[in-house]
Amino acid sequence: MSKHFIIPSSILSYTLSALVFGQEPSAKVDFINGDKITGSIVNMQKDSLEFKSSHFPQNARFNKDSILSITLPSKKTELPIDFQQANHVAELNLKGRFGYEDEQGVLRGQITQINDSSIELSTWFAGPLTVDRSLIHSIKIRSNDSELYRGPNSLKEWTSSTSQDAWKYRNGALISSTTRGSLAKDVPLPDKAHLSFDLEWKNYLGLSLSFYANAKESPTNYYELRLQNNYMYMQKCLKGERPPQLDRMPNSNLNQPSDSAQFDIYMDKKRGEFHVFIDGKKAHTFTDHSPSVDKFGTFLFLRNYNENRMRLSNMIIKKWTNTLLSATDEGAFDQLDGEGQQLLLANGDAVIGKIGKIKDGLLAVETTHTPLQIPLSNIPKINFPSEPNQPKAEIQDIKAYFKEGGWIIIAAERIDEHHIYGMNHAIGEHTFRLDAFEKIDFNIYDRTHNKARQLNKW
Repeated sequence: MSKHFIIPSSILSYTLSALVFGQEPSAKVDFINGDKITGSIVNMQKDSLEFKSSHFPQNARFNKDSILSITLPSKKTELPIDFQQANHVAELNLKGRFGYEDEQGVLRGQITQINDSSIELSTWFAGPLTVDRSLIHSIKIRSNDSELYRGPNSLKEWTSSTSQDAWKYRNGALISSTTRGSLAKDVPLPDKAHLSFDLEWKNYLGLSLSFYANAKESPTNYYELRLQNNYMYMQKCLKGERPPQLDRMPNSNLNQPSDSAQFDIYMDKKRGEFHVFIDGKKAHTFTDHSPSVDKFGTFLFLRNYNENRMRLSNMIIKKWTNTLLSATDEGAFDQLDGEGQQLLLANGDAVIGKIGKIKDGLLAVETTHTPLQIPLSNIPKINFPSEPNQPKAEIQDIKAYFKEGGWIIIAAERIDEHHIYGMNHAIGEHTFRLDAFEKIDFNIYDRTHNKARQLNKW
């Protein structure tokens, strides 16, 4: 163990017994030297964490300097408020800390009001929040009635049709192993669907996705999209066979230089169109010139077809109800000239102006041409002009990952078994429900910890 504390051998034996007898721990602490301890949080103060377990003879105290992260219970939380009645969900992307500008936290909820200096956000995990507009980088807004799936949430929700060791679940992500295998899930996929996910890979990208498969085991009818480092292609299979050469969809260059990307796939089964976006830019459209709608099912497959590891997270499947957002690929925001906020509309149009108050779900926007009233649910994205205000890193900062995706940095004064008490520059002092988060990282500005954290992620 680290020099900062000593773990009695009796504690380690109690922890091992919990694993042997299959008792599910409440939380898990990962340490910088590789040790792992399971139990539950009692209290965290400035320098130490008090931790307990029914298998511990007494509570243990750990020095925070030796902690990488705490993984929290993954069970679904019953929300005290029915936010499904709202017509939108907003994601406020916050400015990164000084020196960490590319790392943007997120606050998710419903926008209730906007004024010159702040945005009022209603959340289930921290109640109403007043967010400083000068510390908001951008806002993404989506309709709240079109989402069909958000995850991954566990390995149990997927059916493994090959090797049980091919995929595992950790920290809100599906991770492939060096053993080839597939996972299947019945969504079900509607005729028009939008699939998005974040993907990371080591050395080489090798992922296959099958859409509209007609069975969760050995499907014979499906569309398959294969992603590799230097190209991607799509094929249709009927009765286990590819169609004649003339009807096949041509390959497309991928040339993905980095080891991570966000993928958005817009699918229209009736029209036989599949639009692939990578990091917000259109990569290719695959077209089936003779779609056979009645031949397909509603299953989605993931397959790793090489020995390199991949990590898939933040998967969202929803109905695709709007026009394709091709304007992001055309650089719609780059063409805007003037002062104010940049708004991307659901039909691909873009406007610039000064956003104002919200009334009956309509956002007032003052443009140089005319005042507009736009439904919030029809504004996928708002960009804010760059301002000099930027938060600074605090010694007490932790990175808390939401179960529903994204994270926020909190200068934590205290953590108990139910709440995190601390400060975020964009919202000030606040109390956060602990069950909103799946993991908490400590010592987030320490290079040694971050290097170990990167290795531990896989």
